[in-house]
Amino acid sequence: MNTDELTELIRQRGKYDTAETTRGAIEAVLTVLATRHMDGEAAKFAAQLPSGIGEYLREPEEKPEEFDAEEFLARVEKQLDSNEQQAQTATHAVLSAVTEAVSEGEQISFMNALPNDLSGYARWN
Repeated sequence: MNTDELTELIRQRGKYDTAETTRGAIEAVLTVLATRHMDGEAAKFAAQLPSGIGEYLREPEEKPEEFDAEEFLARVEKQLDSNEQQAQTATHAVLSAVTEAVSEGEQISFMNALPNDLSGYARWN
């Protein structure tokens, strides 16, 4: 999946009207994900994402932290300057789409690195 295809998939899943809103959701979710401790899995995952998207998973300046889905969503909500429902929508749209954009083996590794309460956001039903 290339950058345009992945961005369009996220736009559709998030029901975003503009590319700018879609890019904001991608940046918010992946930037928060980069701050979560995942035993180096974020870098491996990012390497399989198209250019312009994987870069958001670069190592943060601060030491990665352990936090659950509730804190993850609160951080996305703050990044987007939005409400809880919009943060949930963005997280589900972005995580599910980027999970589909990597190899099956990497999907499994990524899902195993996520906390149980967040892994559901990485599946699109």
